[in-house]
Amino acid sequence: MEAIILVGGFGTRLRPLTLATPKALLPLANVPMLERLVRSLPERVTKVALAVHHQADAIAAHFAAVDCERMVITVPEPEPLGTGGAMRNCRDHISGTTLVFNGDIISSLNVEAMLEQHRATGALGTLALWEVADPSRYGVAELDGNAIIGFQEKPAPGEEKSNLINAGTYLLEPQVLEMIPAGHKVSVEREIFTQLASAGLHGFPFGGYWIDAGTPESYLAANAMLLEREATAAHPGASVRGNALIAADAEITSSIVGPDTVIGTGVSLDKCVVRRSVLLAGASATGAVIEDCILGPGVAVGDDCSRMVLTAEGELRF
Repeated sequence: MEAIILVGGFGTRLRPLTLATPKALLPLANVPMLERLVRSLPERVTKVALAVHHQADAIAAHFAAVDCERMVITVPEPEPLGTGGAMRNCRDHISGTTLVFNGDIISSLNVEAMLEQHRATGALGTLALWEVADPSRYGVAELDGNAIIGFQEKPAPGEEKSNLINAGTYLLEPQVLEMIPAGHKVSVEREIFTQLASAGLHGFPFGGYWIDAGTPESYLAANAMLLEREATAAHPGASVRGNALIAADAEITSSIVGPDTVIGTGVSLDKCVVRRSVLLAGASATGAVIEDCILGPGVAVGDDCSRMVLTAEGELRF
C-alpha cells in the first residue's frame, strides 16, 4: 500500500517558528512531526509521497538523510493546489487504495481497522471521523450506519446532524483521485467529498486522541499528549517534575523542568523553572521562569524575563 501526506502549507499559524523551518519538520517530543507520522505508518505502507510546496527542498533534504524503512519521495507543487489538487499531483506516483493524511495531525487512529472496514463496505472513500463536544465550530458528517450521506457546515447549537468532524485521514480508491482535475486548485473536502456523499463515501469514527498541531496552543498540547506515552526524563542538573523529555546533549544546571515540557537538542538552562513548554534546538535561558511557551531555535532568554508567550498571532509577548 502507498500513502500521500499533505504538507504543502505555509504554517502561518505557527509563525515565526515556521519562517525558517517547515511546519512539517517542527519536532514533536523531539522528533520532526512529519518523520514521526511516516514512522508510525503500518508496515504494509511501503511508499510515501509527500505533497509539498513551501520549503520543499528542506523537506526533501531531511528525508534523504534519514531512513524511515520505506520509500519516501517528495512531489513538489509548482503553486499551491489545495488538498485535492495536491493529491491529484501525486497520482503518477501511487496506485491502488491510497492512504491520505494531513501532515499536522497526531492521533490514535487504528489504520488497519479503518482499512478492514473500507474493504468490507466496498467504499470509494473512507474518512476518519472524530467526535467533538461543540460541532458548531466545524463541518460535520451526517451518517446512515457508516455511510456518509451529507455534510453540514458549522451547524447552529441544537441543529447539528452529528458531532463527527473530518479527522484529516482518508482511504481513497483510484477513482476518487481521477475525479480531481489535474493542475487545478481543488478542495477535496468541499468539491469532491460532497459529490461522493450517498455515492460511496463512508465514515470511520474512532476514539482515543486527536490533535491538529497547527497552532501554538495545539502544538504544545500535542507535545504534552505524546509525553504521556514517553518515559519521564532524567538529567543530573534538573529536578524533573512530571512528564518531561530532555535531549541527551542538553546542558542544564540547577533548574526545575516539567510537567509537560520538552527540552530539545543543544538547549542550555541555568537556574530556570520551565513548565508546560517546548524549547527547540539551541534555545537557552538563565534565571528565567518559562511557562506555557515555545522557544524557537537559538532563542536566548535572560534573567530579566519571567515569562514569554508565543501568541496565536505569532507574536512574542513578555
